[in-house]
Amino acid sequence: MKMYVATKALIVKGRKILIIKRSSKEDVYACEWDLPGGKVRFGEHPIDSIKREVYEETKLKIEIIRPLDVWTFFKDGKTQVIGITFLAKPITSKISLGREHTSYKWILPKDIDKYKIHEGVKEIVKKIFESG
Repeated sequence: MKMYVATKALIVKGRKILIIKRSSKEDVYACEWDLPGGKVRFGEHPIDSIKREVYEETKLKIEIIRPLDVWTFFKDGKTQVIGITFLAKPITSKISLGREHTSYKWILPKDIDKYKIHEGVKEIVKKIFESG
């Protein structure tokens, strides 16, 4: 049994949010859309982790606004992932994807159901944007 912490960023620019598409080579949710993020390294603060992960995956620099949600799931039946989703805004604007992702889109939150994306991501997007 293992456990690790992961972070995700709900990045908002104007009225749109950023989603990125996982490559076919990913071991979890291959070819699905997602929010940028990843594992927290040992000794790393979660805020530093999400800034690093977003930069590695998109080359965007972000400003954290606040934590939004805490979630968990079991990967492969032996590993528990505990995650934190942060609300963020971009400080830079040019996106350049790393090898883990094949595409990105800025979408209106109301269009989230049009994409193959984890239900937990859909729920947090709807919760944040339906509450105002």
